[in-house]
Amino acid sequence: MKEVNLFPYETFGFRLEHKDDGKVCWFSCQEHLDKYIDRHKLKPKEIKLDYKNGKPNRTRKTHKRNLEQKSQPKSNRSSSPVRKRGTRMDSTRNTSSNDKTSGRKRKGMGKK
Repeated sequence: MKEVNLFPYETFGFRLEHKDDGKVCWFSCQEHLDKYIDRHKLKPKEIKLDYKNGKPNRTRKTHKRNLEQKSQPKSNRSSSPVRKRGTRMDSTRNTSSNDKTSGRKRKGMGKK
């Protein structure tokens, strides 16, 4: 009988096998495995998990999204003195001065 290597890739120590169709996936860390299980809404009875070391181990790796959430200040105000530009590109306040600079006259706005 031929021995089957469950972990053909050295850096991928987490293996997931779908019981229904035999599809096999390898992962480099527990977090990626968890994301895959959540994304595909897999239940424990539908999959078989294997670990290179024989037991599940948690890595210290965290997702970038989690690090950004932890490092943000509590308030929405920025600590830097620089003002950021607003979301509106065109101002509606100075429409008549905008027309004068462009050389066009607006109807109904001239002298009588």
